[in-house]
Amino acid sequence: MCEVVKVLERELENSGLIYVYQEGGEGKWYVYERSAYFLSRMMEGVVLERYVMDNTLWLVRAEVDVDCIPHDTILSYSNKEYVLKYTPQNGFQEWLSEIEGVMMPH
Repeated sequence: MCEVVKVLERELENSGLIYVYQEGGEGKWYVYERSAYFLSRMMEGVVLERYVMDNTLWLVRAEVDVDCIPHDTILSYSNKEYVLKYTPQNGFQEWLSEIEGVMMPH
């Protein structure tokens, strides 16, 4: 698993980047939290799921096929991480309120 603290720090203030992490020996790629939301708005077939870590921390996560990432969105990449650009159309907080069924005050 990628470093949880690194992921959470990045996602806390994330307003337009998508961080994709390679994890485990099977070569699977994942996005978390805001990155997962942004990618689900940009690419079809990205399925958001609830990921429970250590029975206490719940994160939004999605598995990614990196071969399907649009090349013009890639800012940087390595064998462990991709960084993509994305201009959000709706904010993450509005999306959270949609899934929780709670309207956020304007």
